[in-house]
Amino acid sequence: MKKIAYLTFLFCFCSTAAWAQSEDDKANSSSVYSKLGVGFPVSTANTAAHSMGLTGVSYNETYVPSIANPAHWGNTVYGMGSGGIKMETFSATDANDSARNFQLAIDRFQLQLPIFRGKLGVSASFDPLTEARYRTYREDIKYIGEGLEQDTLAFGIENKGGGGINRAEFGLGWRITPNISVGYAASAVIMSLDDTYSSYYGSSDYRTVSFRLKTSGVGFGNRFGSYIRLPKVFGENDQFGLGATLRLPVTIGAEREQISEMNRGSISLTNAPNLGDGDITLPMAVNAGISYWPTELSMFAFEGVYEQWSSYENDFKPTQQGYFTDRYKIGLGYQYFPYLTGSNKFLSHFKYRLGASYDTGHLKIRGEQINTLKFSLGLGILSPKSNSNSSIDLSLEYGIRGTKAADLVKEQIWGVRLSVNLSEIMFFRPKLQ
Repeated sequence: MKKIAYLTFLFCFCSTAAWAQSEDDKANSSSVYSKLGVGFPVSTANTAAHSMGLTGVSYNETYVPSIANPAHWGNTVYGMGSGGIKMETFSATDANDSARNFQLAIDRFQLQLPIFRGKLGVSASFDPLTEARYRTYREDIKYIGEGLEQDTLAFGIENKGGGGINRAEFGLGWRITPNISVGYAASAVIMSLDDTYSSYYGSSDYRTVSFRLKTSGVGFGNRFGSYIRLPKVFGENDQFGLGATLRLPVTIGAEREQISEMNRGSISLTNAPNLGDGDITLPMAVNAGISYWPTELSMFAFEGVYEQWSSYENDFKPTQQGYFTDRYKIGLGYQYFPYLTGSNKFLSHFKYRLGASYDTGHLKIRGEQINTLKFSLGLGILSPKSNSNSSIDLSLEYGIRGTKAADLVKEQIWGVRLSVNLSEIMFFRPKLQ
């Protein structure tokens, strides 16, 4: 029993220093930095905005639903639905090793409907706020005992985690005037995180020890949005768009339990330090931007995000508080819609997008900011039916995250996103406008 207790303490301590990821279980792994806190933050952008490095808060597309800004829902004319998937490859390297992981995940779902066409609209959606998918593995040798009785123990420590925080949101958008819209959304913020530790030994004298930390809870969120349209600023056909959202802090009432497994049995504990009931507070977030349409065919946009992660609190992981810092993200994007010209040329049947973004990140470890630089390209594929405004959006991304300084991990990220935007096909469209 003493050996079991000693080894349990040993691999809990060692796992905090094991940053290199293993190549096993690739489908369940992503960024190693998602291990800290409640997972890595996820953007609310749809695939079209992602392909420009933006969230989409500063502009609105008539036939593409968007979660980014509740004020946009007041401009809803047709019933719309959207859903998608994403695939990401993470190539992680540190000072000593490298690994390659792959992730396939459902992106988000949204249904957007008009109550009064072009004036009042509603949105219901389900999307991730944070994602935690990681696997770290460390091998070492420990000398136990002294003299002739000294035992050399080879062991491996595995730490796997998954889950995150998801948001089920319902909101309302109101177009107050032809150029001013506001919106509000209420949400249930649902957290489910698993953190599993397992030990592997090179001697049959030691029993395998494994335990899982399960954290779950629910909180309630509030989000506000505004959008201002400024037409004919420099000419008859141009316009500016100004958009902003505010997400208030969210406190999640959570429960954390430890489930230990040994000899085909399990023991569940909640009455211990850092277990039981506690609160997790997610920070305030502000998202704002400006877009400019010189003509109806093209658009430039610049957007920024601020999240106050320095105020993040977690009753279950108080020792990690020092890792979190305020996050700033900026993005610059461009899109071109040649299909509006009515040209019959093949290349005129698509929407084209490109952009870049820089994210300072919400983590600062050993004095190093875990920032991310991304470049993206996108293609919008229109429905072949002439009477339909539905489309498919495709996005390709390449990014660099982190650093190998201070024994940390640098990641190269390749990503593909695909979403289907339904408009008019599955929803009733009146013949008379």
